Amino acid sequence: MLVSMLSETREAKGISTKRNPTDLVTRADKAVEDLVVRYFRQRFPEHGILAEEGSLHEGKEYRWIIDPLDGTTNFAHGVPLFAVSIGLEYRGELVAGVVLHPPMGEMFMAERGRGAFLQRGGTRQRLHVSDVTSVDKSVVATGLPYDVVEKGTNVLQIGRLCRKAREVRILGAAALHLAYVAAGRLEAFWEQKLNPWDIAAGALLVQEAGGQISRLDGQPFAVDCRHVLATNAGIHGEMLALLKS
Repeated sequence: MLVSMLSETREAKGISTKRNPTDLVTRADKAVEDLVVRYFRQRFPEHGILAEEGSLHEGKEYRWIIDPLDGTTNFAHGVPLFAVSIGLEYRGELVAGVVLHPPMGEMFMAERGRGAFLQRGGTRQRLHVSDVTSVDKSVVATGLPYDVVEKGTNVLQIGRLCRKAREVRILGAAALHLAYVAAGRLEAFWEQKLNPWDIAAGALLVQEAGGQISRLDGQPFAVDCRHVLATNAGIHGEMLALLKS
C-alpha cells in the first residue's frame, strides 16, 4: 500500500496538518493504522493499543504501540524514507518490536532476550551495533521537533555535533534512525520531544543489538521519556557530554 502510494500526487495523498503546518498527516497514515489496529483487535481483543492517529484501547497485560507511518513528511513529498513501527509491551516492559521499511523491503525485528534481526528477501541476519569508540569517527543522526521554528529546539546540539562527528544525518524518521543504529549503519541517534510510538520498537532493536539507550540526561530509558539518546554503547558517554555541554 505505502509503496504504491509513494508516487501519487500530494493532492491524492490527502495531506492535512495536525498541531502546526509542519506536522503532516495523510490518508495513508490513517489507512495503515486502521488496518493494523483491526488486525490486532481481532487477533488479541484483550490487548491494549496506543497508536499515533488516535486509536486507543485499554488492555490487561499487553499493549501494542503503533506508528502507522513514521516519516510522514518524507512520504508526503515522495521521499522513500519512512517506516511502519510496532512495539509490544508486557506489563510495561518492551518485549518485541518491528520496524518495516517498505521501499527497501527491509524488516528489522527484535524480541527481548533473543536478539535483533534484519529480514530482507529470503535472508535473515543478526544485527549488531558498530564497534566505533569515538564520536569523531561516527555518523550520528537526529531529528527536528515540530516546534523548531518557534523555539530552536535541538539547533545548538546539531551545530555542536556537526563540528565534532564525522557526519550528522537527519533522515526524518525516528524509527529508521533507531533501526540503523541497531544495524551498525549509524553510531548514534538523539532527539527531543518524541512519543512512545516513535521509539518503542526501535529502542528494543538497539538494546537487543548490543547498543545503549537512555534519556538525554543519562537517566534510564522509558518508552514515554520523550528525550532520547541511542548509541552503539561505545560512544554513549561522549555523546551525553556533548549534548549536555
